Amino acid sequence: LVNGARPTIKYGYDGIDQVATVTDPRNLETRYGVDGLGNQAELGSPDTGVTKSTYDAAGNLKTSIDGRGKTNTYFYDALNRLTRIDYTGTISTTFEYDGGATPTPNAYGKMTRMTDESGNTSYTYDGFGRLVTKAQTTTGLGSYTNTHTLTYAYDAAGRLASVTYPSGNRVNYGYNVAGQVTSVTLNPVQASGPGTNTTSSIVLLNDITYAPFGGTTGWTWGNSTQAGENKHVRTYDLDGRISSYTLGNPSANGVVRTVNYDAASRIKGYTHTGTGTAPSPASLNQTFGYDELDRLTSYSGNGTTQTYAYDATGNRIKAGFGANSYTNTIDPLSNKLSAATGPGPAKTNTYDGAGNLTTDGTLVVTYSGRARPYRIQNGAVTAHQLFNGLEQRVFQTNGGGIFVYDEQGQLIGEYNYVNGKATRETVYLGNLPVAVLTQTVTGTAPAQSTAVNAFHIHPDHLGTPRMITRPLDNKIVWRWDNGDPFGLTPPNENPSGAGAFTFNMRMPGQYYDRSTNLFYNYHRDYDPQTGRYIQSDPIGLGGGLNTYGYALGNPVLYADPEGLFVVPVVVVLGEAVAVYAARRALINVVRVGTTAAVVAATQSSSSTPVDRGIWKPEQPSSGWVCKGRADCNDNFPGNCPVNPKLRFAFGGGASPNLGIARDIAKANATANLKCQPKHVSCKCTNSKGDSYDGGC
Repeated sequence: LVNGARPTIKYGYDGIDQVATVTDPRNLETRYGVDGLGNQAELGSPDTGVTKSTYDAAGNLKTSIDGRGKTNTYFYDALNRLTRIDYTGTISTTFEYDGGATPTPNAYGKMTRMTDESGNTSYTYDGFGRLVTKAQTTTGLGSYTNTHTLTYAYDAAGRLASVTYPSGNRVNYGYNVAGQVTSVTLNPVQASGPGTNTTSSIVLLNDITYAPFGGTTGWTWGNSTQAGENKHVRTYDLDGRISSYTLGNPSANGVVRTVNYDAASRIKGYTHTGTGTAPSPASLNQTFGYDELDRLTSYSGNGTTQTYAYDATGNRIKAGFGANSYTNTIDPLSNKLSAATGPGPAKTNTYDGAGNLTTDGTLVVTYSGRARPYRIQNGAVTAHQLFNGLEQRVFQTNGGGIFVYDEQGQLIGEYNYVNGKATRETVYLGNLPVAVLTQTVTGTAPAQSTAVNAFHIHPDHLGTPRMITRPLDNKIVWRWDNGDPFGLTPPNENPSGAGAFTFNMRMPGQYYDRSTNLFYNYHRDYDPQTGRYIQSDPIGLGGGLNTYGYALGNPVLYADPEGLFVVPVVVVLGEAVAVYAARRALINVVRVGTTAAVVAATQSSSSTPVDRGIWKPEQPSSGWVCKGRADCNDNFPGNCPVNPKLRFAFGGGASPNLGIARDIAKANATANLKCQPKHVSCKCTNSKGDSYDGGC
């Protein structure tokens, strides 16, 4: 209930039952204009103004004019693959396939080169069509040019065996008979020069174990010299929810965090145990309160209490920090934040015609023709930014550098933009960051020596880094385990007095920019002070009713790694599986810029029927097993891909309880879908041969 009334969303339809209008609980109307072929020709949004689009004879997006009057023009080859995007006043982005002018068999059907404002990226493949190298050449504002190469190798079973990072560090993966990663080792960079030292092997993770139905239950830290630090442990309750995990060494100043749930599977609090005294485990305990729409309304922890209030559409309108109360003023004709009294500097905001923040009284943000913030001024400090054709930020001045991502869109390396040297490289287990690698260089050229330092990252249930420890002496060098849920509280970068340790990753998909105090979040920028984005969602209502909101107002339960739409992570057995599965930065899926956020390269004019049937799972030895199919919601214009193969997705789940098995299958199928779902169907069977066929 909001002000005693239930929020109401109204839908209007045209003569052929297509959605024509969506009216939110604040009575703000979004209008959809569809041409005679069913293409979205016009979008009228209270947040982003009017966007007009045209299409070619094959149904591919041809032009898009945003609310600023900026035009994007799209070009395709004979196979309807996106080849070029022209922007107003900005360098074009081009995509090359098959090897370009001299096609090579290994590259047939693959993207082999991308050229954009940041430079270019080239891809090579092996005889099985697997990615072998990705070489990112970044030209920083014309002053510096550096190339950073990722190299992938595979084992005889076709599994990823190793990734060689641009620095020369090589991360190797070992597997069990089920194909699950059981060990992660490191061959560090050569001490005396470029390349990998294959004679040196450092075990990062070992003895990685898994629950019967998916998520990891823990691992052994391979390079620790402290017995109490050796294990990272995760446990799950009978509903498949993560119930506890370790952060650091509970025998020192680390803790075991226990996750407590209410009857609606919302996290109602964290309790902590351990033997540390600075701080004491009990002082890290946290509690959370929610409204009927599952939005976070209260937080207690770290010696303070915070409260939050929302309007009917989910805009935060009030915040209480201890005895202090702050007000957010929302534009009555949109969901834009007009002003905020705090916490932190007061804000008076202005926006451009497409709903992008341009000033807030402190920051001045300038956008390119492709609607990305290429310059952000914070007083006397100015940060310039460049983005590649996948909408990833790969270059930033003033505290930034060059950024390199893996094929799931995860940040794996940060490099000095002047000399190209590694600053930090991050190692993942699936979607969980588990180690950060730094380098210590001694001596002077040409007799320099490089030593690699590996630190342990301890992630929470969302995949957010909460603690970093130093294996040498078990000291906690960085911790962020007792801050507010929206990320405003900064981490402690020197908790043990061992020296300042810089690590800028925040919630999944986010990177803290010291020059702006914003969190870069892939397609948008997040402001932890207000708990919302400074740009409207590029996919419009496809990401939720409030196009500026973060994580549906519940950052304890949800994450938004791409800055597009939230993914649930607690309902899936194990860590943030949904976050990892929802990543869409596959090498053959090219994003069309943020003004349209249409994945045009996945479009197909083929009318070949696609088998959508759900096959019955094999009878398990115990409990229930379900297979779910999530179908795209075609009630939202532009939500569903043209390619019929991408309009549905499957996912599985297992549990002793039928309802829980269905919920897990539903969550996994929804996470694998590339659009907002309409409904999810399930087929299930149990150890006795009983079956279920119906909705998830």
